[in-house]
Amino acid sequence: MDKNYAILNKPLSFVILMLGMTFGVLNLQLVLGGGEQSLLMNLLYGFLSFVGIFVSLFWVFDSKNTCVTDEYVEKGKNRIHWRDVTSSKSNDFSIVISAGEKRIVVNYYAYRDPEGLMKEIQSRLPARGC
Repeated sequence: MDKNYAILNKPLSFVILMLGMTFGVLNLQLVLGGGEQSLLMNLLYGFLSFVGIFVSLFWVFDSKNTCVTDEYVEKGKNRIHWRDVTSSKSNDFSIVISAGEKRIVVNYYAYRDPEGLMKEIQSRLPARGC
């Protein structure tokens, strides 16, 4: 496998970004609108817009710092060689790969082919005995 850098999954990131922008616009309408709005609704819309935009930005920066190769998985300054992996825990969206104190989370859906990446990572992990 050639170096497989994370590529932002465009449909998912678009949905998250649009959600954040929608709540941001709704919040501006509530704040700038002439009618009386409850403080709780203003806070709720503000919080939801912040969460949507934060998740979008986090996804972009987190994905660009992840690299999966034949020899290792790397995120930022952390690098774990496949031969050094001591444990892994996965769910439908990500996998946590550990080697001693180092942990790296790989978000499958940050890649163009998430299913292929899932299979590739599973094939690289050391076999576990019963």
